Amino acid sequence: MPIFKRLISVEEAQRLLISRVSEIQEVEMVTIDDALGRVAAENIYAKIDIPCFDRATRDGYAVIAEDTYTASEKKPVKLILRGYIKTGTFPTSTLSHGQAFRIDTGAPVPRGANAIVPIEYTDEENGYVIIFRRVHPWANIQWASGDVARGELVVQRGTIIAPRHIGALAGAGHSKIRVKRKLRVAIFSIGDELVEVGSDLQPGRIYDINIHTLASLVRELGGEPIVLGIARDDYESILDKIRRGIRNADIIVSSGGSSVGQSDFIRTAVEQLGAEILFHGVMSKPGKPVLGSKIGDKLYIGLPGNPASAILSFMLYVKPVLLRMLGARPPRRAIGKIKLRKREYSVKGRRLYKTVVIKIMEDKYFYEPLPASSESISTLSKADAYFIVPEYVEFLESGEYVDLSFLDRDPQPADILIVGEFSPTILKLLIGVLSEKYSLRYIRRNEEATIAAIRSGIADIAILGANVGNSVKITRKIALSGRENGEIVTAMKDIGENTTIVGTHQSAILRYLHGLADGVIVPKELLELYGIKKYRIIGEEKLYVYSSDRLLKTVRDALRDLGDI
Repeated sequence: MPIFKRLISVEEAQRLLISRVSEIQEVEMVTIDDALGRVAAENIYAKIDIPCFDRATRDGYAVIAEDTYTASEKKPVKLILRGYIKTGTFPTSTLSHGQAFRIDTGAPVPRGANAIVPIEYTDEENGYVIIFRRVHPWANIQWASGDVARGELVVQRGTIIAPRHIGALAGAGHSKIRVKRKLRVAIFSIGDELVEVGSDLQPGRIYDINIHTLASLVRELGGEPIVLGIARDDYESILDKIRRGIRNADIIVSSGGSSVGQSDFIRTAVEQLGAEILFHGVMSKPGKPVLGSKIGDKLYIGLPGNPASAILSFMLYVKPVLLRMLGARPPRRAIGKIKLRKREYSVKGRRLYKTVVIKIMEDKYFYEPLPASSESISTLSKADAYFIVPEYVEFLESGEYVDLSFLDRDPQPADILIVGEFSPTILKLLIGVLSEKYSLRYIRRNEEATIAAIRSGIADIAILGANVGNSVKITRKIALSGRENGEIVTAMKDIGENTTIVGTHQSAILRYLHGLADGVIVPKELLELYGIKKYRIIGEEKLYVYSSDRLLKTVRDALRDLGDI
């Protein structure tokens, strides 16, 4: 009688195993330095804005842009030099017309300034700065929260923490995070010919290398290997190892025992324990003699003894089970090339590494580019891969194929891409509903870019101020906090006179909280996010939450009872 009565497909074997396990609920708090390779146990949101002040993106001079409008090589503008703002300091002086501050890259922009003139377009002379080129308002300034906004999703539940996530977590104010506890994986080898590494090697014996290889694979997945040693080729020895594994581990894995006699011992042992035999034999080479079974509430997976077969079978059958038990997003296959949907320009004389979010839908790959910004933390925390625009070309044409390099060993691309306006209330509600089933990515975009993302089909959900169809309308309250008869700061362009316009709502709020303005006008939900409780409602705006057809019902159900925000 053949050992393997019925061979099943690899996919069916994986399905049978994964369907027999549940996600563990135990979590532990670890420092971010100990979080590498662990699985996030909850959605983690930014505690602070990045940056938490308006900062210069170039070495140069902080100015009022309008003072430079007549500047040229032949007729430069001369401004009084007020001082030097270094990184790590915070300016308290206010800049007036006809003045400038020398400023470092990354230093806070002083009150009154609305642009940075790059140092290469200037000269200094007797207490003045000479400016040879005009700049437009907001030039070379990264506004507060321009990278990551307080309340923005940094790491989604189920994410396998990679080095790039560590930096994002640190920047967003997290020194510790909750992760799923380590899985305990019992491992043993089967075979009379096996001896432990370092023992005397008698004729006919070989060292047990699988026990060390499998243990390292478990550690690589953030698990805790429980090494049970070597079982002899007899029923009692194998039964003893399995029993020990059941007592001490979450799952039991063995290697070896694929010969006729050994296979009979293993089946006899698991059947003695009342096991449900899920399958014994898979249609693959290597890796045919894999045994899948469930003993009580724990899986026992028997792998082949050949080292190559053992490793491959571990990756095919044990790894998906461990990830399922941890609630991790299953890694997806990494594609090699992707077709450009629009022209991608190079940076003159330099090689451009273009970071992108990768989205998978119905086995098709889509991409959305991220800013090529050296100071950006979110670029790497959100990116899945990058492609290169060579330094010797002007651009890569739409329709060309480019090579993708993935940032993680096990890519976890997005299933759902959310773009558009930042609304912590709407985003948290949508993330709460969708994150159990989908891998999500949110990218802030202005209205023009948001509409382009909708039209290109890359956006599954979008938050914007225009109704583009398939949308739910939300009314967002606008509030004033502080003195009405003082200097009011806002990012809203149509709010009226006697206001200072800045680039982000967060910039306006932080200026107000730092005492650099007397009042602030922003959406009420953002005031509440920063703990500002005294305000007066002065108006409202309409937001529209667009959804693709496949998510329309889910999004409408999620937002049905939201009301005004």
